[in-house]
Amino acid sequence: MSRRPEVAPGRARTLAAALAVALLALPARAPGVVIAAAPGKTVNVLEENVTLIFDPLTSSQSVLIQFEFEGTASAFGLIVPTPKPADVARVSDRVRRAFTSVMRPRAQTQRILDVEYYSWAANCAVRDLGDVVDEEEAESRVPTASAEIANLGASPDPMHDWLLHEGFTLAPAQAAWLSELRSRGWSMVGVTIRPPVTEGPPHSRLRGPVIALTHEAEEPIYAATMPPLATSLAGSTTNGGPPLEIAVLTEWAVSQDIDSPPEPFFADSLSGREVLHIANEAGGTPWNFRRDGTLTAFELERPEGLGIVHFVHTAPRPAIHPPPGHELKTHRLRVPVELMILVVSLLAWTWMRYVRHHNRPTSRVMFGA
Repeated sequence: MSRRPEVAPGRARTLAAALAVALLALPARAPGVVIAAAPGKTVNVLEENVTLIFDPLTSSQSVLIQFEFEGTASAFGLIVPTPKPADVARVSDRVRRAFTSVMRPRAQTQRILDVEYYSWAANCAVRDLGDVVDEEEAESRVPTASAEIANLGASPDPMHDWLLHEGFTLAPAQAAWLSELRSRGWSMVGVTIRPPVTEGPPHSRLRGPVIALTHEAEEPIYAATMPPLATSLAGSTTNGGPPLEIAVLTEWAVSQDIDSPPEPFFADSLSGREVLHIANEAGGTPWNFRRDGTLTAFELERPEGLGIVHFVHTAPRPAIHPPPGHELKTHRLRVPVELMILVVSLLAWTWMRYVRHHNRPTSRVMFGA
């Protein structure tokens, strides 16, 4: 029998008091999303990407999840439920980029040159606007956090011990949602997200690692109310959290198991070679699906209630591809006025010397007979 981690009585009382304050402060109808933050901390989820790889031959599913957060430079926890106990691993971010490159074609780039004159005797520089230190550039350089993973199982005690050990709290609706899933046999995985230590103020955004959870499954399934895992929501919809982008790779086309299922934004077959290419791009994957299949991707509103999304086998669709986007990329040429004056003066002086040289009379030597 595993021994619970010991927590100092004073710390336990402090955490209990903080949890009580958090429970009273949050509304009763809080959305069922689970970020376990430290007392007094707020974490927002800005983006969520989910890919399900369902293998009907082995009745197994691998779930790839990655989030972008904002709001804290302190460590916080994710509690991820799975319908069966899962093998969990952190995988390379290349696997997400490999799937994204298939589903979303690269934008067509149009380049223009912008010449800017300024009065300052300094270096003349040609820069891509993306290299200018501005808000857009700062947002593009999103650091990636480290992760510590713990399998918490289906019993409430390991999760309770994990929360106490890490110093995290839960809201009442979060605890109730997890309890309801646990009563249906779902298992829990705890992930401690630790932002990188940086000099100066922390970055406004933080990218979480790509986490793969592999478990037994009879169909593609995902607990969609769990993400964005936040106590405070950014870009909220009717049920909280940003819109969910979820892709399903399996042997056939899939559709959501509801009365009026949404249409995918991407649907196409992938050959076994293309599936293998994705695995190679990722540098190895925790799943063994390497044969021909179909990739279907949706943008979904978050469902009500427990929010468990089921996907079912459907008739093949014609290929659906989103149109390529258009990107305008400006290159800025910053030219000091003093340098322009110097160049013009040098050209004028060179021209005058040339004219004087050619207009100078030349002496001739005459030889008599």
